[in-house]
Amino acid sequence: MSAYIGTVFTKYGAVRGVELTGRYAGITEFRGIPFAAPPVGPLRWRPPQAPSGWNGVRDCVSYAPICVQPANGDMGAEPWAGDFYYMGLPAMSEDCLYLNLCTKAAGAGEKRPVYLWFHGGGSDHGYSYEVEFNPAELAKKGIIVVSAAQRLGAFGYLALPQLTAEQGESGNYILMDEIMALQWVVENIEAFGGDPDNITVGGQSAGTGKAAALAFSPLGRMYVKRMIHESGLAWNRKYEEREAAELRCRDYLAALGIDPETSPEELRRINAHVFLDQKARHLLPKSLIYDGALIPDLSLAESTEKYGSRLDYLAGTNMGERRMRPDRQMFTNASEYYSCCRALLGPLYDQYDFEHLVPVTDETVHEVSCRLASYGLCEGPRMGGLALNRYFGMHRAQTAPGKNTFNYLFTRIIPGRPEDVDTVRDPKALLAWHSGELWYAFASMRRGIPPVRPWEDADVFLADQMSSYWANFIRTGDPNGEGLPLWPKSDESYGYIELGESIVGIDHRRKLDDMILEFLTERNVIPV
Repeated sequence: MSAYIGTVFTKYGAVRGVELTGRYAGITEFRGIPFAAPPVGPLRWRPPQAPSGWNGVRDCVSYAPICVQPANGDMGAEPWAGDFYYMGLPAMSEDCLYLNLCTKAAGAGEKRPVYLWFHGGGSDHGYSYEVEFNPAELAKKGIIVVSAAQRLGAFGYLALPQLTAEQGESGNYILMDEIMALQWVVENIEAFGGDPDNITVGGQSAGTGKAAALAFSPLGRMYVKRMIHESGLAWNRKYEEREAAELRCRDYLAALGIDPETSPEELRRINAHVFLDQKARHLLPKSLIYDGALIPDLSLAESTEKYGSRLDYLAGTNMGERRMRPDRQMFTNASEYYSCCRALLGPLYDQYDFEHLVPVTDETVHEVSCRLASYGLCEGPRMGGLALNRYFGMHRAQTAPGKNTFNYLFTRIIPGRPEDVDTVRDPKALLAWHSGELWYAFASMRRGIPPVRPWEDADVFLADQMSSYWANFIRTGDPNGEGLPLWPKSDESYGYIELGESIVGIDHRRKLDDMILEFLTERNVIPV
């Protein structure tokens, strides 16, 4: 079956994409399709508007500029700098509301499942076509992958009384962008061979919050069938209230040297780079706001109870993105570990005979403690981990019968180079680091991509297995399929799968699980 030859006709005009070659022959990628008008000038800090149509055929063969963001921010930190951003950052612009689409369909009407992907990056950095999101393998497995940009940082979240007075609301521009992208998909995806009635939204890290907000918004929830949450189950979070958001944004402007009373017209005339000044980053707007409209409930738990019973979920966490100690430092010996665990657990330490339940040596203390932290035994903003996810599945088995919940723990220690040992890129220190699973979920690793990773056959195999799980889930709501180890549901059995050196399904609850669940319940991490 051949790929698209010539043009595809969208609601706004005809587009032509890039024909991939080699292993991915038959796949077409459309890059930089506008799904909204440029949010610049008088459209800065306004709801997105429909894009202008065009005559003739628009060549969608190059990616659009990425959303304006600090060039010297978190993207310069390791291991992400060497893995994801080693080629340098693309051009930036406020004119950034474009999406990318990858399909193997040969024509309209094939009804292929659709995966609408939102990148992570703390809601103030990142972009939709990072190298680790390469969509070709999922497209090869029958999925149409759409990755959409959104305004970030101050441009996506600024809430001020004067903007609210002007528009009736302010902030949440990033969610409005997501809704516009989803509406574009619903209106146009059939022309690319997709099924508008089979849409999965997904994201990683901050992208999980974006996906959840879209799936529960009144303007999005009727279209979303499934959700994928990588490194951040969006369940027990609360949104910021408008008054608090507006006060913080006023403080943000003051920290930039801008009068908080400045009119919207004058704010829109200020150079965009003024709003990237890192001295005010601690006040940077990057929280969605409860407004009772686009965000219908103050907490995601409330929205999940009301609207989540229609959805299938796939969620997971990585062994390496959490540390047991609040200061995130590594343990240097077993004695430190036991002292920390006693302080964390209190009476539960002796009740569960912890020293015999989870023994360590000086040599094993780092990996074991990170594994426990990924299970949920830790303090700080990432509390919950796998235990929260598994409990969520058990809860949904009762409240959303007939819908699926699948959870994973990613444990693969990604291979590094000899010169990485005893540096910030040391694989044994990083373990399965935050975002590292993206190379596998998208099966986006290639020879020499990234140059710092000497991929092994085991990595390629795991990536093929994981991307097949993801494709199956996007297609049917169940990741299981021919040739794949069984992935147990997260239901009354408390099941999950470990994706690492081997693939192992766990379908029972252990004494350790009971202890961690009790620990999290005492701290009100479990929302029900």
